Amino acid sequence: MIILLIALFAILAFVANMMITNRGIRIVTTVIMFVGLIASVAGVAANMNSHYGMKEVTTTTKKQIYTAGTASQGFGLLLYQGVGTNGAENVYVYRATDNAKKTTVAKPNLNTSSRMSNISGNKAYKITKTTRYVYKNATMRLMFGIGGNNHQLKNKHVVYQVPSTWVALTTTQAKSLQSKMTPKTDAEKQALAQQQAQLAALAKTDPDKAAQLQVAAVKKALNIK
Repeated sequence: MIILLIALFAILAFVANMMITNRGIRIVTTVIMFVGLIASVAGVAANMNSHYGMKEVTTTTKKQIYTAGTASQGFGLLLYQGVGTNGAENVYVYRATDNAKKTTVAKPNLNTSSRMSNISGNKAYKITKTTRYVYKNATMRLMFGIGGNNHQLKNKHVVYQVPSTWVALTTTQAKSLQSKMTPKTDAEKQALAQQQAQLAALAKTDPDKAAQLQVAAVKKALNIK
């Protein structure tokens, strides 16, 4: 609609200047048309640059995520790796469903920020807070909506909530985990076998406690506080 108004004001200004013979009326009419033309162009510029006629709408979603590791591990695993020159943002790796064969790789972009937080319980979640620009009303949408910018993304903030039965590791740490936890001597092998037997028994009665003990062992092996 605003494009039609711009064209209309431009045409009427031209017609008024060329067709109206009365000088006073011609000047007044032409000025009014030019004012309308300038106001319309300014409205388009304000809509494009400052989202004039729009408001911010924020929605929050919460989805459970599942371990990037195997079920036999007995604890949850969230993988991440810094990207970019300063490593301020991370790529996160997890499974979107319990039976997913492939992991989900969540990559950041210019409008998305992310972080991790600790929570109680034994389930991990992905909390996504999304803010978009939407038109305040139908009139504003009719005027400026031709640009297709309704529901334009402003920003997205993601929080990965990790319980004590999970551990978050960089991809580098995850690759070195097996070698660091592999026993080197017969005594270490025997101790590991005993620990695994104890964990297997504990997992039947208190799986959360068993998972927490495994997480503690992983952190100790990788020197994670």
